[in-house]
Amino acid sequence: MSTNLFDPESPFSSYQSSFVLYIEPVLNRFYQTYQNVITVNCLPKGPIADMVIPISTVKLSPFQEAGQFSMQNADSCMHILCRYKKGSPNACMKNARYFMTTEDIPSVLGYLTENGYKINTDITKILLKNGLANLSGNETDNNYRGKRKMICMASYST
Repeated sequence: MSTNLFDPESPFSSYQSSFVLYIEPVLNRFYQTYQNVITVNCLPKGPIADMVIPISTVKLSPFQEAGQFSMQNADSCMHILCRYKKGSPNACMKNARYFMTTEDIPSVLGYLTENGYKINTDITKILLKNGLANLSGNETDNNYRGKRKMICMASYST
């Protein structure tokens, strides 16, 4: 379900405490419109995980084709940050304010800071400086996701 596939043979798979927050266009199927929402590259550890839901993706354009190295099956879903915990009465697609958006970035950063997460500003700066922060599948392997912008990289330590 995430773009980072777990591979028990890889030493990198054990470093899943870090995650990246993005602003990304997502089709809200209930309202049949695109929204720029906060997405996460994987299901993060810690309390914020209760507010991250997987949503299957659809092509942003009928002209998009998966590239030969595309992780199409792995990318068939994205993780979206929601305003409410899973199971809350307000946690449903019919709620127009269900997804966290650009306007919510200060609240999200405050939540992360207050709940034991570390905003990795140095790593975020390195990725931004080198043009690696905003790569989506379109730049690398033609998957179906649209343009996204990196907000920050964060980590959770128990």
